[in-house]
Amino acid sequence: MASAVGASEVEVEVEIAYAASRIVTPVEGQQAVVPVLGTRAVLRFRLDLVEDDRRRRAHSGAIRSPEVLDLLLGLPVGVPVPIGSLTPSERSALRVAPPGVVAVGAGCVTRQAVYPLTVDLAVVATRGWRTGLEVVGRFAPFCARVMLLRQWPDDAENLRMQADFYGIGVVIAHGTDVEILVAPHLFQRRRFTAAGWQFIEEVYKHVR
Repeated sequence: MASAVGASEVEVEVEIAYAASRIVTPVEGQQAVVPVLGTRAVLRFRLDLVEDDRRRRAHSGAIRSPEVLDLLLGLPVGVPVPIGSLTPSERSALRVAPPGVVAVGAGCVTRQAVYPLTVDLAVVATRGWRTGLEVVGRFAPFCARVMLLRQWPDDAENLRMQADFYGIGVVIAHGTDVEILVAPHLFQRRRFTAAGWQFIEEVYKHVR
């Protein structure tokens, strides 16, 4: 019985998180519960249908190797690059690149893979807001983020100031209704990194 109650509570929490993601961002997209960055988050994301279809036809899934992602970041999309111009580490990554990631021919390598999706928002349910700031903060390099609390905190003003300072949105649940305490800051990607691409590939592995 205890496990059944626990499962029910999780389902309710997920539904609330879905509702929270819908009211804090106008961006259209899909939603899914994804285990990532050491927690479970409801992610609002937009799948690149062209890239997803290309990978499916090439029997290519998520790219897991950081070395391969580093290689891809240094290659232009669709433009042949002489293999001889690659560094030793890039040539090593090329040898283990999965099917459909690059095309090799005539002494050149051509990047085919691009980001398979864009993550716009992460909503993480947490029991306490101080812990929540750390957990939700893990998503800072990757997307806008929101902390979901199941009850109104006693020190709401302190929470409001700290969450706003870090750009984290805060949503309070009342049953299955939600109220925005702090709106999340707009996410702006400052640079493309292998870590950012690896995050996207980890999400893609769970939602494709």
